[in-house]
Amino acid sequence: MFIGILPSIKASLIELILPKMRNVFNCLFAIIAFLCLEVSPTYSQSKIILDKASTGGYCNQYFDLGDHGFALIFNKNKDVDEGVGKDAALLNNIYYYSKDLSKKAVFKVTTNGQFTMHATKNNIFIIDRLSTKYTVRVLDFTGRELLVKKFDLEDIGLNQDQIFRFHFTQMGKMMFEVYDGHDYLHLFQINLMSPEQNILSEIDIPVPSGAPLENLKFQGRWQLVGESGGYYVLAKKGANAEYDPNAIAYHLAFYDEDFQLFRELLLDNFVMPGTQMIGKDASFSLNPVLQSFIVSCLIIKNGKTGFMVANYGMDPNSNVMKLFWHKEFELINNEKYKLVENDGLSVPAPPVIAHKGPKVLVSVVKGRTNVQEEALNQMVVFNPQGNTVFNEVQMGNYEQLNLDGYCVDNNNMYSRIKKLQMNTALKPYCDMQNCDVLDIDLDANGNELAIVRNYDIKKNQVIIYRYTAK
Repeated sequence: MFIGILPSIKASLIELILPKMRNVFNCLFAIIAFLCLEVSPTYSQSKIILDKASTGGYCNQYFDLGDHGFALIFNKNKDVDEGVGKDAALLNNIYYYSKDLSKKAVFKVTTNGQFTMHATKNNIFIIDRLSTKYTVRVLDFTGRELLVKKFDLEDIGLNQDQIFRFHFTQMGKMMFEVYDGHDYLHLFQINLMSPEQNILSEIDIPVPSGAPLENLKFQGRWQLVGESGGYYVLAKKGANAEYDPNAIAYHLAFYDEDFQLFRELLLDNFVMPGTQMIGKDASFSLNPVLQSFIVSCLIIKNGKTGFMVANYGMDPNSNVMKLFWHKEFELINNEKYKLVENDGLSVPAPPVIAHKGPKVLVSVVKGRTNVQEEALNQMVVFNPQGNTVFNEVQMGNYEQLNLDGYCVDNNNMYSRIKKLQMNTALKPYCDMQNCDVLDIDLDANGNELAIVRNYDIKKNQVIIYRYTAK
């Protein structure tokens, strides 16, 4: 309503002011001032430019912290190598932003080894690793350092090659997944928020029996999936056969903070009757926002190759997971794109599952031959209700953009970008050299973020664009 009455307000005010103006200059100034009351679409765009003058160096690293923001790492020299000990200490100027750019923190950290950043909803974690020696800094989102923890894997007889992956929990613990020679899972943890604990300790896991999977010929290993509703979740897969299974299931175990077994559930029968699963595996992922589990696999139905996606949650009234929604998709023009080849020689990989807040992204990816290129894939995006909001064959995903390919996109393989507001900002970089896109992001509400780096020595800029959803 306010915007609608602006023209009449301006007309009345201008009629009142004009007779009192003494010269043309004042008259024009007044009119321009009132015209500025118009609501411009540019107000929905934010733009931040970081360069050598403002940061004191060159942007050499970028870390996407998921829903918790992102960080740009600037160093005094361009293309620096990571530190390798006390004689190669590296000063990192860190610029942290939340994804909506409402929060910013600038701080410095000196590292001596491999440098990475991670985050949970409560904290930022900076890892400085030199071989088996870890220095982990815990910070808040203002950049204030809360604690520094140093430990060595060798103190408990581990080496870095044995680490399958690690997790940071919401309570500030760091967990390491390790598998022994029998493929059994071992979990080690250290409480980063406790000044007393300075060594990793193994968690005594009361692993449940494989009873729910005992009728399946092939059983996988237990894996730590993540946290759900305040519980740690372990999952173990079973199938009728290791290759080309026609039935597959997951045994889920929920543990409390002290790793006492709380509940067991079975995720079964997600391949519908009349459908054959192909490949040897399915993808399984926890959406931390929805607190539900996404499963996806390749299928053949009515002689056509496709894939299925299903969303499950806990059923309080049974020991079986409750199905929220189930979708099946045919591969788009698989004869041309060859996303999946049933040649009897190779085993196709299952779809890749990713999350953007409550949104779910599933991609069937064609194996790429050049690591510098984006992966050709059929991308499907679901909203929280399970409705399909995007389903097309594309290059890359929502964290990737090959600027050269985008600029000469004759086959419309970047249609997801062309439909966004950031398209107008990205196009001019096609005429520039020494530019790349560090990240693109589309959040659950449709707000857009694009981060471009111009690494020309004279320019040396990082430009951050944010567009509010229309």
